[in-house]
Amino acid sequence: MRFVLIFSLLFAFKFEANDQLGLPVLATEAEIKKLQNKRSKVLSQSVARRVTKIVESLDQAGQLEEAKELLLKDKKNSEAKEKDREIARVVKDAESELKELEKRKESMKSYDRSMLFYYQAYINLAFKDNLNGARRNYLDLVQEKDATARIKLAAYYTLAQLYLSDEDFNNGIKYLFTWFKTTDQPTAQAYVLLGQAYYLQDEFKKSFNVMNEAKRLADETNTTFRENWFSILLAVMGELKMKEQQIPVYEEVLNLYPKKKYFVNLAGLYNSLDRPEDYTSLLKTAYQKELLDKKAEFQSLSQMLLASGNPYWAAEVILTGLSSTPGLQVVDQECSMSKVLNDEGNIVKDNKGIPVEEEVCIDVMGPAFVKPGSSAALDQDADAVLEEDERNLTILAEALRAAKERKEAIKIFEKLAKITDDGEAYIAMGNLYYLDNEIDKAINVIEKGLKRGKLKNPEYAQLTLGQALFELERFDEAREVFTTASQSDKDSIKKSARAWLQYTDSEQERVNNLKQRALSLT
Repeated sequence: MRFVLIFSLLFAFKFEANDQLGLPVLATEAEIKKLQNKRSKVLSQSVARRVTKIVESLDQAGQLEEAKELLLKDKKNSEAKEKDREIARVVKDAESELKELEKRKESMKSYDRSMLFYYQAYINLAFKDNLNGARRNYLDLVQEKDATARIKLAAYYTLAQLYLSDEDFNNGIKYLFTWFKTTDQPTAQAYVLLGQAYYLQDEFKKSFNVMNEAKRLADETNTTFRENWFSILLAVMGELKMKEQQIPVYEEVLNLYPKKKYFVNLAGLYNSLDRPEDYTSLLKTAYQKELLDKKAEFQSLSQMLLASGNPYWAAEVILTGLSSTPGLQVVDQECSMSKVLNDEGNIVKDNKGIPVEEEVCIDVMGPAFVKPGSSAALDQDADAVLEEDERNLTILAEALRAAKERKEAIKIFEKLAKITDDGEAYIAMGNLYYLDNEIDKAINVIEKGLKRGKLKNPEYAQLTLGQALFELERFDEAREVFTTASQSDKDSIKKSARAWLQYTDSEQERVNNLKQRALSLT
């Protein structure tokens, strides 16, 4: 009957908030002053003795928990199990004291009883994983009229968490509202908890309003907005189709938490909003942070860089893809003070009984482009991200050619010529040799290209071949090539070929006249 009464009283509480916005009502100035007016309360002497023993046991259990965690970090599992047995023993001592207090619960003063419920809840949560028991303890605690305001406040918040973890959203939100209405220090984390509850109920507008308030408060108090908080905010904005508004949020997330999934999501937004320049810039940043791990990403970035006039970058991206596989590298170190254990696995203390601490640093690993087969590779059997196939070599060759790295481009076109069945690679090599004034080589490879065939524009290749022959004063051969090109269906080719024919004839006549004149002078 008592629990029925408690629940009836709690459900009678009405939310005093704008139902449309979903925002909680905060404590008034008077309520804040009441909370901050710390009224001294004293336990009964007999209760105080037992509470002192409980606190000592729980303090010892806490130290043993810390020692166990350090042992687990060092992978000393058997020693850690021994700590579990020690913890169970001292917690049992605390429970024995609580059972003695439980026997006289009805005759206790309200404040004494509130402390009984408080420590019962603590043990159920911290050591027993008994969430239902802890919830009952806290429900009892908040009914005690003499329970301190701070303890009640903490109980409201924990009750909210317990109900929400059990997917009882109505009660979870109700206790959060109670906490907001009685606290003098609303936190971003509490708003996030409320926003998450709304989100799980598909109350997306309310969730967005609350998450916005959480972000405002975090910024105002210089509190780091955690990664999972951003995830909730972005998920809500996604449900509300707020694509444009998501972009600055994603940009902030990437600055704080540069992870692949956020680059991918923002890239998708840029694509859907038709912002190709932003998409290219973002993908380039992901490349610089060594986050790319798919061949399509390397190919897309390289092609976009090439199209936007950045051939050097385009070539570098493909070369990296051809020589690297996804891996990990040390990108930072996280250092913190950690308690020291002795050989028996106990926390070392100084002569004042204070735990001794030392700085412990842990390497923070991040994504990297590493050599295939290396120990740093995520998959040591994996090949490079990109193969030396037709598409990748074509992109690389075109990037090198655009960057005027002609000799390097020729090397790639030579590889292409070996794996393709058309003459395009030979023609490209011929053009590059021609530009480098290596005319003999240009003629040789262009003729190979024309012979292999399957060219998209053979007439252009014929014009280049004719010009190369003209350069070496092989006028008869040049005339033959230009004559063939002049039969083209393309007016531009036909016009150019005929002009070269006329020029060839006049140049041949000029050269012959010079030769005859030279002979006449000998």
